[in-house]
Amino acid sequence: MEYAEVTSRISRTSVWAITILPVVLIIWGFIGVYLLQLAIDSSVRRPERVMQELAYFPSGVALKELAIEYHELVADFIWLTAIDYYGRHQETDRRYEYLGHIFGILTTLDPRFIGAYHFGAITLAWDAHKPDEALKLLYRGMKANPLNWRLPFDAGFINYLLIGDYESAARLFRIAANLPNAWSVVERWVPYATARSGDFATARQMWKELYYNTENRKLKELIVRQLKWLKLEESLAEIQSAVDKFIEQEKRAPASIQELLQKRYLKQIPEEPYGGKFFLDSNRVRTTTPPSRRGEG
Repeated sequence: MEYAEVTSRISRTSVWAITILPVVLIIWGFIGVYLLQLAIDSSVRRPERVMQELAYFPSGVALKELAIEYHELVADFIWLTAIDYYGRHQETDRRYEYLGHIFGILTTLDPRFIGAYHFGAITLAWDAHKPDEALKLLYRGMKANPLNWRLPFDAGFINYLLIGDYESAARLFRIAANLPNAWSVVERWVPYATARSGDFATARQMWKELYYNTENRKLKELIVRQLKWLKLEESLAEIQSAVDKFIEQEKRAPASIQELLQKRYLKQIPEEPYGGKFFLDSNRVRTTTPPSRRGEG
């Protein structure tokens, strides 16, 4: 073999080692972390597993230094880990203690990963019950992506439906409506929020718009669960309104929900979407469906 050819092959091998080997090492490092996590899952008790589950993931800043110029590649791996983490906990204990940490890592590695902000914020707000943490994630995303309408829209959505800060919701919807490629319906949510509308019909419409404009299967499943929960809340509110009106006019509490029907304070008993039964408890309307079942699809 000629010296020039040998030199060329050595040169090509060196280039491969310099450019590809770090990526391979990073990926195998994360595979090792994932396998270690599975080992923890199968060998320790649940409380210990919850505490240790993602202790092996470094901070996003440290990981960014480690990943060198392969931030997006590592971010893709973390994205798969995030989906797996969410899916496993959604099907088991519904505890998402490290969800914010994972999405913090992900968006530090790739600040322009809009899908990570979107999915991360919705799952943090509704599944993990951490709307404040969700908003922090979105505000960070807005700073990194000032022309993306989706992020202020999501922040407005959370303020409107969960926090009840209608002034902030209206401001954020207005910002989103004025950005390129925003949905045409965003603008009409500005007056709803400004008027502190808070009605179930508007909330349902917002969830449906979100459902039909996402391709994320897990997010669609979450929205279906929220629509079901919304139906329960609407039914409870309808019966409670009839109870309050009965007490005001009859000067006594109704004996049962059936009495509300008999005296036409209710046209019909609304649907209980989980299959439970409504009943009165000290003039408050309750359902036999336990809270643990109300997140089910």
